[in-house]
Amino acid sequence: MPQTAILLAAGSRISPAKKTSPTARIAPAFAEATRGSWGQPFGEIEVAYRRSGGLASDADVVSMLRQASDQPMSRLARWIVARDVVSFEYRGTIWLPLFQFEPGAPSLLPAVTAVIRELVDVFDDWELATWFALPNTWLQGRTPVDAIAAHSSAALEAARADRFIARG
Repeated sequence: MPQTAILLAAGSRISPAKKTSPTARIAPAFAEATRGSWGQPFGEIEVAYRRSGGLASDADVVSMLRQASDQPMSRLARWIVARDVVSFEYRGTIWLPLFQFEPGAPSLLPAVTAVIRELVDVFDDWELATWFALPNTWLQGRTPVDAIAAHSSAALEAARADRFIARG
């Protein structure tokens, strides 16, 4: 399947990824060493999220959730299926950006969930992850992931504007 790119009027560039099954876990050191060979889209997202805590595999998030949940895998699965979290598949692993979790607590940031709710009907998982990671014109060139911590209302408005544009 050829890679295509969508350029939103707001200036966010979205590149969909090939869908695969979540069967293998890729160690962070391996991911860092081979990032360039995986292709530009994943590498760009990985670098963009690094500033806000980075990406974690589904297995790493399950380990994090064990601190506060007796069924961490079920909890994460519910979040992913309901699209309450930003997650995407790449090379057999489900990846989740860590910016969306409360620091020191395995729960979701309400401001991030509100922004996700604006976009889930118009973006697939890869597009949603890319939307948060790339500069956005509505946010004066800041990325939504950077803007959401200080200006969650601005990130929410940017999501609404991009949802309106995506719907046509």
